[in-house]
Amino acid sequence: MKIYVDKIPNGGLELNEKIEPGLLSLDEHTVVNFIKPIDVKANVMKTGAEIFVDVLLEAPVEYTCVKCLSKFEYIFRKKFDIVREIRPAEIVELDDEIRQEIIVDYPMKVICKAECKGLCPNCGQNLNIGECDCKSERP
Repeated sequence: MKIYVDKIPNGGLELNEKIEPGLLSLDEHTVVNFIKPIDVKANVMKTGAEIFVDVLLEAPVEYTCVKCLSKFEYIFRKKFDIVREIRPAEIVELDDEIRQEIIVDYPMKVICKAECKGLCPNCGQNLNIGECDCKSERP
């Protein structure tokens, strides 16, 4: 996302952009799979030698549950602020900050639901779908 400093009016500027995850090098990470482009909404204010940017990110993502390995969709939402020093006629690029904020918000472990039963350690049956024949053999 580029902000042209000279084009920011006194009342501020609202920007809307869709960014492909590949452009932010987010497709390299397997924790989160972005299904569609990331919707970026930014409100930009300029005061003196600084800009203040309120950013809202939204995108559908696909996660894989660490317990049962099922895939499920979720809406990724993140709101954050950026403050940058500027010079006249500068073009401010925010892609790196957006990328970093997304990665910082990646979950450590993703579970499809709180009551997920996971997989049978013997046969691999997804216990959320149904019981397996190994149940009687387990201690």
